[in-house]
Amino acid sequence: MDIIRAKGIPIWITIIAVLFGAMGTFLGINGLINPDTAVGFIEGADVLALSWAGRNLGLGIVLLVAVFTRSAAGYAVAFGGAMFREVGDIFAQTVGDTGFGFATLAVLAILELVCFGFAMRAVLAQRDA
Repeated sequence: MDIIRAKGIPIWITIIAVLFGAMGTFLGINGLINPDTAVGFIEGADVLALSWAGRNLGLGIVLLVAVFTRSAAGYAVAFGGAMFREVGDIFAQTVGDTGFGFATLAVLAILELVCFGFAMRAVLAQRDA
């Protein structure tokens, strides 16, 4: 498995990065092609749906690039961005239904925080080596 795993990054984080990266890329492309398919789409909010799709596409690609380049720093950047995406979605959920429940968003944010922590630990270990 070292063929895809970055130094210091557990394989389960690599699997999560591939899954989240593929999902974000797919949802982003799908939302850019047809904004009506964006999760939590509101009629008449095509511009917001396109922005939502673009951020998901961008974060999905960054996760996949981090895996492809086997870069611990790439993982940290990607999971950090994904974590703050969830924080923004949690704030949006407090105003109105975004299509995801608060608990789902909180679990994703916590999972991404844990992945970010492992990635930063690997980055710091490489820097100090």
